[in-house]
Formats: sequence, C-alpha cells, structure tokens
Amino acid sequence: MPNSLLIGLRRLGALTLALQLAACAHSSSSTPQLDPRFGDAVRLAMAQQVRDPASADNRQPADGLDGPSAHAVMQRYRASFAEPNGQAPQPVQFMLGGANGK
Repeated sequence: MPNSLLIGLRRLGALTLALQLAACAHSSSSTPQLDPRFGDAVRLAMAQQVRDPASADNRQPADGLDGPSAHAVMQRYRASFAEPNGQAPQPVQFMLGGANGK
C-alpha cells in the first residue's frame, strides 16, 4: 500500500509540475504592447547628465591630482569619519508633550 501511495504522489507532483510549466510557457509567448515612447525619459535624463559625449574617444589622461596628493586626500577623508571635527557626537533629544514642556 505505501508503494502505491508514493507512486500516486509522484504522478500527482509530475502532473502539477507539467501544468505549471505549460502555464508559464503560454503566458510568456504574448509580448506586452508598450508605449512606443517607453523609456524616452530615462534615456533623456542619462543624456543630459553626460558633460562631453565625445570624451570616450579622448585618450589623453584627465587633469587632476598626482598619486601622492590623492592618497593624502583620501587618508584625511577616511580619518574624518573616525573623529569628525574632533568633537563628540551630540546626544539626540526627544521632546514629548506640549510646547511649554508640561
């Protein structure tokens, strides 16, 4: 009896899996009809954020800091998070109640 129950459960599981796969295959065949201008706002925003579109063709190195100066700047930047301005953080105060403190 237990073998027949296991065989029945396996067949039921296989049938369920086949039905789910068939449902997925049917729903993915229909491509949604989108607005022809879909994505234009994103492409426009990205284009507006590019300062020089032809900069990818420029192989000259960018002007900026030399290596040791950049390293010193990054060390100071990281150290600023350990002790910002050399001050202890201020405690957070919550005021509950009315405006006059009663």
